Amino acid sequence: MRRTGIHWHKSNGRLNLLGVLFDLLIVLHVLAAIVGIGPAFILPVLGKSAKSGSQLRFIFGIIQKVNKFPKIGGITLLVTGVLLMIVSKIGFSLVWLNISLLLFLLIEILIIGFVEPRMKRTTHLVLSSEGEDIPSGFAESMKQIAPLESTVHLFTFAIIALMVLKPF
Repeated sequence: MRRTGIHWHKSNGRLNLLGVLFDLLIVLHVLAAIVGIGPAFILPVLGKSAKSGSQLRFIFGIIQKVNKFPKIGGITLLVTGVLLMIVSKIGFSLVWLNISLLLFLLIEILIIGFVEPRMKRTTHLVLSSEGEDIPSGFAESMKQIAPLESTVHLFTFAIIALMVLKPF
């Protein structure tokens, strides 16, 4: 039987529902990665590009609106990832997968425990400012956030490499 993207049982030509579920979960997992990772990588760049107070307020207004996507993507990644482990019956048997999960948990701890509280203070500072000057304290606040975001990005690259290469 020719494979057309949907899993067919070799012996009787019936649809393999677990195979279809697996493919659907893979698609959702990849889409969640795009939705979650894309904004998480571009938002810091946007924040650094502002040259005036009004530009900074505009950018941080956008960041507030778009910031939900990394959260939705992260939750979806975790749920679909665990479901993929269950459906494929892999569980925790693969080292690369366990390392990926550990890195993902570290990312969540960094974001929820360290980046988000600092970003909330920075956002309040920016949005409560007036005039065209960059608010006093903004640069210092971003200097505290930047290494945390860089660590999150590094861990994200490592997870992507592990997911693609599956080295061990």
